[in-house]
Amino acid sequence: VMTVSTKTPYVSTGSNLSVVLLDFGKKQNIVRELNLRGCNVTVVPYDTTAEEILAMSPDGIMLSNGPGDPDVVEVAINMIKGILGKIPFFGICLGHQLFALSQGASSFKMNFGHRGANHPVKDLRTGKVDI
Repeated sequence: VMTVSTKTPYVSTGSNLSVVLLDFGKKQNIVRELNLRGCNVTVVPYDTTAEEILAMSPDGIMLSNGPGDPDVVEVAINMIKGILGKIPFFGICLGHQLFALSQGASSFKMNFGHRGANHPVKDLRTGKVDI
């Protein structure tokens, strides 16, 4: 994450909503698609603090995809804890894992790839499995 993240914040202009995108190794298409949906996107480094993000007064925060083990990006986990409940979040891949870790979940490397559609998910409350 440290080697693929932007070093300095920059803005990609949309039209109305303001989104801060934490760059953990983001794909440029994420920025492009947010712009197409009317969002002004401020891309910030992975180690941006909660205080710095809150000072930007965004309408939402997106946690990007990226490489590597989410357990080692502790600075981002702490940032998420500092903002949770104040601004809406959305996470993709690594960003989603970081969000889960900030809430006490654990992560581990699977024996083989876990990609694509049609993965069964079991609701532990009801026992129901959805695909």
